[in-house]
Amino acid sequence: MGSSPWAVTCNGRVIDPADARLHVQNPAVLHALGVYETVQVLQGRAFCLEEHIRRLERSAEAIQLRLPASHHRLLQWAKAIVSIRPGEDGTLRILAVNGDPYTEPSVYMMLLPPIRHPRHLYEEGACAVTFAGERALPTAKTLNTLVNYLARQAALRAGCHEGLLVAADGIREGASSNIFAVIGGGLVTPPDHLVIAGVTRDIVIRLARERGYRLIFRPLPPSSLPHWEEAFITSTSRHIMPITRVDGIPIGDGRVGPVTRTLQEAFEAHVSAFLQSQR
Repeated sequence: MGSSPWAVTCNGRVIDPADARLHVQNPAVLHALGVYETVQVLQGRAFCLEEHIRRLERSAEAIQLRLPASHHRLLQWAKAIVSIRPGEDGTLRILAVNGDPYTEPSVYMMLLPPIRHPRHLYEEGACAVTFAGERALPTAKTLNTLVNYLARQAALRAGCHEGLLVAADGIREGASSNIFAVIGGGLVTPPDHLVIAGVTRDIVIRLARERGYRLIFRPLPPSSLPHWEEAFITSTSRHIMPITRVDGIPIGDGRVGPVTRTLQEAFEAHVSAFLQSQR
């Protein structure tokens, strides 16, 4: 995250951030056995918290990780830490790990400053690079994120915003995002069984269907890049961010397209409706 946390809890107890540590023998250190979620906090409200907690639970089940609390208790813990900074934007980071010889299974929650992205990336579009690699368990949001880290580093070296992971069947997702492309008038995104089904992605899919867009679920081979009319990535902090260049190749005419603009507006209206409902 890069920022010092405003608050940290372990299994619902507020702790000193310096005490949020793992022993070297913890399976999270030795085997990346752990799961995580990142939740956007808007005006003191955790956006789509229920969906994020359910995905945390699904990821934990996929790797046989025992969570030390019920769904209801996890929600309580999350709401409690968010309430420490009432009315403020922020980022809630949730990390669940197994026990080790010295500690019990733990769910750490960290309330951090909000993640902001430059406005010009939404207005003009961002660039991305492709990176050969895929996550070990595509549908689980685990701590095994080495390939994601390397893809992000490749993007930074190229002066770009995101790295797109390329498996044998094509581009599946971004290092920290889901990918959509407009091809032949249809909205193409890799299927659920090949990616982490992002909470933001799920909302975008619903909004696209409501507006009559044709959804196509398949990987995106790099060879198809010249045929992409538009592209965008989705994530918790980004919402919908246009991608106008990949590996130096302009997407469409190199400008943010109408499908992307329509869905951006629809998503921000959805966020505004959420905030209104919380008042």
